[in-house]
Amino acid sequence: MNTFIINNNKFNKKKVVFIMGATGTGKSRLSVDLATHFRGEIINSDKMQVYKGLEIVTNKITHADKQGVRHYLLGEIEPDSNFTAEDFCLKSIEYIEKF
Repeated sequence: MNTFIINNNKFNKKKVVFIMGATGTGKSRLSVDLATHFRGEIINSDKMQVYKGLEIVTNKITHADKQGVRHYLLGEIEPDSNFTAEDFCLKSIEYIEKF
């Protein structure tokens, strides 16, 4: 699942779009297309893709496929760390507020 953020300055509100689906259904591509169109950013919410060094095992999006769109929580966490659901929520809120 990817979380896509749109900063809508007209209303001074941030919109968050969640893209969910089965593995291999094009979620990453769709999130990049939307982020490119709406000038958004992406927060990865795949529980394995948050960890560094698991590119092949998790089929993580490639640098080229990101098309310059900023991705958060994608290969940021050391595999031996205890990154909980609460940690994910706190980091996501931090990124959303920063955008």
